[in-house]
Amino acid sequence: MDLGQWIVIILSFFLAAWYLGANIFNRRKGITTYYWLRRGLEKLGKITEAEWLGSSGSGAKLVVGKAAKPFGKIEAIYMLETREILPFWIVNHLRGKRDEIIVKATLRSTPKQEFEVGRTGDRQFASLQSDETMDSFEQVPAPEGFQILWHGHKDEQRIEQLIAFLSQEGVSVQRISMHRKIPHLVINARLKPLIDSPAESFFTKLQAWLGG
Repeated sequence: MDLGQWIVIILSFFLAAWYLGANIFNRRKGITTYYWLRRGLEKLGKITEAEWLGSSGSGAKLVVGKAAKPFGKIEAIYMLETREILPFWIVNHLRGKRDEIIVKATLRSTPKQEFEVGRTGDRQFASLQSDETMDSFEQVPAPEGFQILWHGHKDEQRIEQLIAFLSQEGVSVQRISMHRKIPHLVINARLKPLIDSPAESFFTKLQAWLGG
């Protein structure tokens, strides 16, 4: 066999080994994250729904149907990067794709104010700012690295509480949306910084911010 054939064989073995290793890694991480998240949500109420998103290596969704105040219902979804196919993983990683958690909450009382929080320089948030439906929103002071668009009465206490939450969890938070429509609250966050601490810590801070 010539050099080119050896390169193809070695590369094929490497990609096969990567696929197997990444598959095992994602499955273990998915199961670890599932129980980490479940323990946190159980502090808010009984888990009424739990399911894998395809497989344990892809992600899962957990729901608390009757959650502690100020929540009525809270749903948490985590999604892991697709690491098995190396070229795709590299491309997505360079584009900023990471393990992610999305928290959706319906509050017991409809919020009086609406707002959007995004990372400075985030393209989707910049696109949101130019949307005509956001004309009634105005920018308010935000912690470094964030932008806040606010609609309704500028309750200084509420703004300060939001800023305090971002100061605590800003390393993980990517987007926050608060609206009068259900679900009232949607938070997109990076999983890696959060999972270094018990999930109970994050949900306790979220509960305190919202006045539970």
